[in-house]
Amino acid sequence: MESTHVSTGPAGAEAADLRRAARDHLWLPYSPPGLQGRGADDIRIIGRAAGTRIWDIDGREYIDGISALEAMILEQADEGIIAAMAAQARELAFLDVFRWAAPVQIELAALLTSLAPGMEYAHFVPGGAEADEAAIKLARQYHLLRGDVHRMKVITRQGSFHGVTQGAMALDGGYFASRNVVYDGGMTWGRTAPAPACERCDFGKASRHLACVHSIERLIVAESPETVAAVVVDPMASAIAVACPPDDYMRDLRAVCDRYGVLLVADEVITGMGRTGRLFAVEFSGVTPDFITVSKGLTSGYFPIAATLVAGHIAEAFSSEGGTAFRHGHTYAGHPIGASVALHVVRRVCSERLWERAETSGRRLLDGLRGLSHHRFFWDARGRGMLIGLEIVLDQATGKDFADPVAAGNELRARCRDLGLITLILHPGNILFLAPPLVMDDADLDRIVAIVDQALTEMEAEWR
Repeated sequence: MESTHVSTGPAGAEAADLRRAARDHLWLPYSPPGLQGRGADDIRIIGRAAGTRIWDIDGREYIDGISALEAMILEQADEGIIAAMAAQARELAFLDVFRWAAPVQIELAALLTSLAPGMEYAHFVPGGAEADEAAIKLARQYHLLRGDVHRMKVITRQGSFHGVTQGAMALDGGYFASRNVVYDGGMTWGRTAPAPACERCDFGKASRHLACVHSIERLIVAESPETVAAVVVDPMASAIAVACPPDDYMRDLRAVCDRYGVLLVADEVITGMGRTGRLFAVEFSGVTPDFITVSKGLTSGYFPIAATLVAGHIAEAFSSEGGTAFRHGHTYAGHPIGASVALHVVRRVCSERLWERAETSGRRLLDGLRGLSHHRFFWDARGRGMLIGLEIVLDQATGKDFADPVAAGNELRARCRDLGLITLILHPGNILFLAPPLVMDDADLDRIVAIVDQALTEMEAEWR
């Protein structure tokens, strides 16, 4: 099975000029200057997209198995979204978001807080990292307003990832430290709880990579509870090898946070907007966090916008006597065009109940991947809804890991790409990540499984 070639985008000299310009002038995230990556053609130039497929300028066709960084939950070239953007641009393209509000922002804030459990206010920012950072600032200022002047520390989990702004990097679970990144050690308030990766979990949990609540509580106690402001977690532990903890995990964590007066931030930048089979992943546990951060699927990738959703008791501390303003903002926070897109996307997700489709489609994809257990490299396939991780090891019979998990993961990812499937790898490297658009049809879901099957077969024939 090979990726399909169609005629699209520039060709010949024009394509060569594009590659030359990219090499000489474009610096992509997580890459050296120019289109340099793993292998000569690792980073490819995409010419167009439609539905849940994309084509590069050489005419190769790909299934988007990762929703363009987990954001594109709907189709490419969606006419409804395009029309919403155009209509808002004609009516009000932009405004001073520090001193004025647009109707579309207010409508979006009201809709999101009506849907997100326990949330009453929405603070808009441009992206997911900024949403997490705003939650951290709000949490610390909340404690300050209450007289808890020493509550500055924020806890995350080993292997977690919450963004690349300086504040979000202080929450790094090892993602940057392990990659020779120059990091400002002056931001010393971030703390990381261990994420056990045991063959048999001491606490009876299912996954080898589950970051358990017990380690977080031990860390709160060790750091002195009166110095800890918040705990930030992705409810499905997406970046931590798609651990997908059991529902009582978030309930236990909520209880731990309450016991020590620590605030709970649910980072739903990836998991929100129906991806896991619920509109918000915290719905599985019935837990009400103090903050929920959302982005990515909020606009299906069509426009950069995110929100820090805030519970009422947090907001009350700012508005009551002795309260103060939250002195934080971004020029493009709550951009009217982005808000109009988000309104359209959220309304469609709700009207079509796309979280139910994600649950059904995700089960089909997960069952298909688990059907690949005959492969020597197969260890486990796990996930919830359209959020799935496939873990590979060197030898299934013994559970022996690859000497270089990142190299192994990248090899599988590259083979899938060459067969026409876009994926990612996750911490600790040997996890193939799949998060397709919620609207992907069954035929493409089955083709994803077939491509991974072939990629594993090819890799196992060459890797020993």
